[in-house]
Amino acid sequence: MASGISPVYIGVDIGGTKTALLACSADGRPIHRWRFPTPLSLSAGLEQLRNGIASVAGRAPIAGIGVSIGGPIDRKRGTVSPLHQPEWRDVPLRDILEEHFRCPCRIEVDTDAAALGEWYIGGVRESPLAYVTLSTGVGGSLLIEGMLYRGAEGAHPELGHQVVPNEFGDPEPVRCACGALNCLESLICGPALERRYGRPPAELPDSAWEIVGRILGHGLRNVATLYAPRRIVLGGGIAFHAGSRFLASLSNVLRRNLHLVPMPEISISCLGYETALWGAVALALGYGQ
Repeated sequence: MASGISPVYIGVDIGGTKTALLACSADGRPIHRWRFPTPLSLSAGLEQLRNGIASVAGRAPIAGIGVSIGGPIDRKRGTVSPLHQPEWRDVPLRDILEEHFRCPCRIEVDTDAAALGEWYIGGVRESPLAYVTLSTGVGGSLLIEGMLYRGAEGAHPELGHQVVPNEFGDPEPVRCACGALNCLESLICGPALERRYGRPPAELPDSAWEIVGRILGHGLRNVATLYAPRRIVLGGGIAFHAGSRFLASLSNVLRRNLHLVPMPEISISCLGYETALWGAVALALGYGQ
């Protein structure tokens, strides 16, 4: 360790296409950033990750590392198997990083990390708080007074794999990768929308976002009915591309169909595209334990 230099806390967001790193001070002040394309190869990915962490830390000692990554993960064992990275299966990432950098490492599924980022970094302190990410996949998390809700044996609830009405009017149901028909993810994730419309989600017309909003509204209605959150925060590329263009239609579905629980506030993430990265910083700082 370098003496006389304040320690840093490193947040790492490992995605299927890119990996982002952020070194912060103990009070959450950003110091250094780095981003690189996520290699397909596991060995290249781990080497790039070690180099990236060392680069953003510089000469400062590392006090903690937080990692946000796609699921599934095994929190007890510290292993990761992100679905969108085929070579990453049962990788003991926590042990690898702790052994190499000699500091604590915490790992969470990206949606759980993003929820922690909203609460501890973004300052959204309404409880219960539901976070829903709309991107390559669809996922969600629930915070109760800043603590993550976990399922049986620590399982991560799969919000994107609830079955919802298909407002596109397809003659046949859409089969999801999980095997079910008309899952929320199979209808409105980024790749599904690009296949349907033949263009990236950023280029969709308002009429398409109106339909996406209705489909999402059915999913959020289920979330609201089951968990009665005070606020639902939407993040991920799909949410940022749509912005206000689908908020009206999804809110209308909620208002029409919520009769037994309060209508939650709906908002787009205040942390932009870096919600999961800031969530990883929150993990490194020890928040949400």
